[in-house]
Amino acid sequence: MTARKIHRWNGALFAAFLLLHFIAHLSGLWGVDAYNATQDALRLIYRNPVTEPLVLASALVQMGLGLKLLIARIRRGLREPWARAQVISGGVVLYFMTEHLIALMLARWVDGLDTNFYWPASVMSGAPFTWYFIPYYSLGVIALFVHLGCALRLILLRRGARGQARVAFWGIVLAGIIIAWLIVAMLLGAFYDITLPPEWLAYLRKFVPGFTS
Repeated sequence: MTARKIHRWNGALFAAFLLLHFIAHLSGLWGVDAYNATQDALRLIYRNPVTEPLVLASALVQMGLGLKLLIARIRRGLREPWARAQVISGGVVLYFMTEHLIALMLARWVDGLDTNFYWPASVMSGAPFTWYFIPYYSLGVIALFVHLGCALRLILLRRGARGQARVAFWGIVLAGIIIAWLIVAMLLGAFYDITLPPEWLAYLRKFVPGFTS
């Protein structure tokens, strides 16, 4: 099986985890408690001794193969706009996932923190963190949906559904933009007040001494 096919099939499996991940994030529109309760319930599925190593392995395989395919595609040239969209979005997703996994390991396994709602909310609680993390989260989510849209478009084109391919691509991208805006607005406290627990303020002060949200 080629790297492209493995990337495609593994991506379909990893998408199941991403669906649960986005369900947890969007549940936060109903409040911090709703987010944490939803996340705790979903963790029974993806954070247990059996599935968690598989999810992590799937993420690493997807990132490694993605990098391999990205380099190969750049070497072949990016003359078509769709090729550029696929490569650029893939590169952004790869960057996002790399940093996200490193931050997760540091917060969870080094600092011993529960990476619940307050993990992403902490870095969205004020400057200078927001200068970086607003575009980080916005572009990361949008790039993911652009990349998925490119993949679905190609599948439909191979089946001769040219009209549906264009509609599917832009529909997925629009959904990604809306979801990104909702998540970012939520984490910024647009829908309700967010008060960080002391342990998360202490975590932020490791990077910016004296920080207050």
